[in-house]
Amino acid sequence: MDSVEPAEINTPATAAGGTRPQPGGPSVKPPAKVRRRTLLLAALGVTAVAVPLAVIESRADDPAPRKVVFTVPNGHATCVAFNPNGKTLAAGLSALQGTGSTLRLWDVAEGTATTPWPDQLEDVTKMAFSPDGRTLATTGALEVSLWNLADRTGIALPHPQLPLDLAFAPDGRTLATGGRYGAAWLWDLPTRTVTTTLTTQGMAVVNAVAFSPDGRTLATGSADLTASPVRLWDLRTHTVHATLDAPLWHGFKPVAFSPDGRTLATGSADNVVRVWDSATGTVDATLTGHTAPVTTVAFSPNGNTLATGSEDRTVRLWDTSTLDVVPVDTLTGHTDKVTSVAFSPDGRTLTSAGLDRTVRLWPIG
Repeated sequence: MDSVEPAEINTPATAAGGTRPQPGGPSVKPPAKVRRRTLLLAALGVTAVAVPLAVIESRADDPAPRKVVFTVPNGHATCVAFNPNGKTLAAGLSALQGTGSTLRLWDVAEGTATTPWPDQLEDVTKMAFSPDGRTLATTGALEVSLWNLADRTGIALPHPQLPLDLAFAPDGRTLATGGRYGAAWLWDLPTRTVTTTLTTQGMAVVNAVAFSPDGRTLATGSADLTASPVRLWDLRTHTVHATLDAPLWHGFKPVAFSPDGRTLATGSADNVVRVWDSATGTVDATLTGHTAPVTTVAFSPNGNTLATGSEDRTVRLWDTSTLDVVPVDTLTGHTDKVTSVAFSPDGRTLTSAGLDRTVRLWPIG
């Protein structure tokens, strides 16, 4: 998953009539009237057709637009995720001006916003769908929220400190979270309680967490001053069974397992993407090309492509069969830092979010 810099986050007070997750139990259903914002769905071209809550632009001579952009009127797009069914795209927003929801969902096929979301006012920094697609988990400045997608109600987990990342276990019963002060937590979702706290000497800010596909290992990426800021935890014993050693501390942040679990990709503040053998903890490849810190990494569902995003405003695609140091493609268009990338379940679309107030969809293959 991608990473977030620990920083001061503005959390506006709940507006009158707004609905927020309630600690320890179901929230009150949102009122019927919810603030809405105009969305822009733009692709290559100049002609526009109005549709509910959106405007679709496409080039007249291009029956299948090559690029699609969702634009929000203010604030930043901090994270993106596809629902496992591939039909819905979610984005988390931060630094919005005024009131309104910091959660946005779009119908990918129609290019339109879904039913308006309750007024989630806290900045959303990370998000993940549960494997069954029924729950959307989000992190904010103060809490981790679990949203029921059927009725759009939420509950807040009593997180012990500033949450920075989260990930669902493959079975959907456990949620892992990373925090500001050197620990990761495993939550039992049926009871909404912490079952295990993972920490070790020298472990500092936990920027990123990711489960292996078999659910037996949790990878954590930390911004600590050790030579091994990426740790692989055995979830049967809750101990570190491998550390991924770097020559110098480079503030490792995003981590992602390949679909077969044999490979782990990491990004860091030295502008480098590293691909590791998850069994031996050795580096298989060092991918250079980004000119600023790498903020996000993701494997395609078939494992053939690794996508990386950076503060250099680009998204790069790497062939995992060759691990060539030259990317197979560099996607440009963002005008500010790229914060998040994610593949659609069928692997045919890549989405990226940026501080330029856009969420972009790129066709792959």
